Amino acid sequence: MMQDGLVEQRTAGTPQGGPLSPLLSNIVLDELDRELENRGHSFCRYADDCNIFVKSRKAGERYPPDQPHILPD
Repeated sequence: MMQDGLVEQRTAGTPQGGPLSPLLSNIVLDELDRELENRGHSFCRYADDCNIFVKSRKAGERYPPDQPHILPD
């Protein structure tokens, strides 16, 4: 991990890009998948990369402010 221009040994957490990262993302984002399905949205997600498809430009412009409210903090 690089901090302030210096490389430091990581002592906690899961390394980004490691084999566990996609699995943990899928577990955490399962609730998002269910909510998108309930709302009738078409979407494609792998790990934490997600594309959400809407039917109109207006719907697309309206959607981003709505997304943070799907999952609780």
